[in-house]
Amino acid sequence: MSLSIAEKSYLYDSLASPDCVRPDGRLPHEFRPIEIFTDFLPSSNGSSRVIASDGSECIVSVKAKVVDHHITQDLVQVEVDIAGQRDDSSDVETLTSLLNRVLENDGTIETNSLKLTRKYSFKLFIDVLVVSSCSYPVSLISFAIFSSLNSTYLPKLISCFDDLEVEELPTFHDCDLVKLEVSPPLVFILAIVGENLIMDAAANESEVADNGLIITWSGEKIVAPVRTVALNNSDLKGFNPTLLQQGIEMVKKYASDVVRALENI
Repeated sequence: MSLSIAEKSYLYDSLASPDCVRPDGRLPHEFRPIEIFTDFLPSSNGSSRVIASDGSECIVSVKAKVVDHHITQDLVQVEVDIAGQRDDSSDVETLTSLLNRVLENDGTIETNSLKLTRKYSFKLFIDVLVVSSCSYPVSLISFAIFSSLNSTYLPKLISCFDDLEVEELPTFHDCDLVKLEVSPPLVFILAIVGENLIMDAAANESEVADNGLIITWSGEKIVAPVRTVALNNSDLKGFNPTLLQQGIEMVKKYASDVVRALENI
C-alpha cells in the first residue's frame, strides 16, 4: 500500500537523519531475515527457494546440458520470470540482462569447472521465478542463484577426456555425482536517502529513496556492473558522488559475512 504524503515525509526524515532510524529497527547494513531451502526440485541439478520476511519469494532451478564448446561459447544462461509480468516487460528484460552480465564476468564462474572433454562442456541453464516481490528483487534473486549453484551436482565423467577426434558424446557414471565448484557472485542493492545509504531496503524505504546503487561482489572484490537503479517512479534524484565510494566500502565491509552465511546453509 502506498504511503501518504505525510507518511513519506516522516519516513524520509527518519532515514535521512544522522542516526538513520529505519522503521523495523535495523542498522543501515542489516538485511531482513530470510529462509533458504536448497535441493528440493528432483528434476534439477541444483535448486533453491528464498523467502524474505516481507513475503518476497524467489525460486531458482539449475539444469545442465552437454554442448560442444567450440560452437556454444556462452556456458551460462539466465532466464527470469516475474509472476504477473510479461516476458518482454522492462523489469524482466532489465533483470535478465543484468544477471547474465554478472554471471558472464571473467572469473565469476570458471569455464574449466564446466569443461568435460577437449570438445564438450556443460552449459548451465539458470531459470529464475520471482513468485512475489515487495521491492526491487535483484538481491533476493542473487542470493537464490548463489544458493542453487552451491547445491548443484553434475554427473561424473567416465569416458576419455581427449576426444577431439571422436564423434561420441561423453559417457557418465549412472549414480556418482560431482559437486560444481564455483564462487557465484552476489548483487547488493543500496538505497540512497539524503546522505545515507541503507542495504536491503524494504518496500516503504524504497518508496522514499532518492536513488539506488547496484554493486556486484565476486571473488572477494567489487566487480562490474556497478550502476544506479531507480527504486521508485516518483522521487528519483541525483546524489553526491562520494556516496558511490561509501557504498562500495560498505559492501566490501559486509559482503564476506553474507557469503559465509549463505555458504553455511
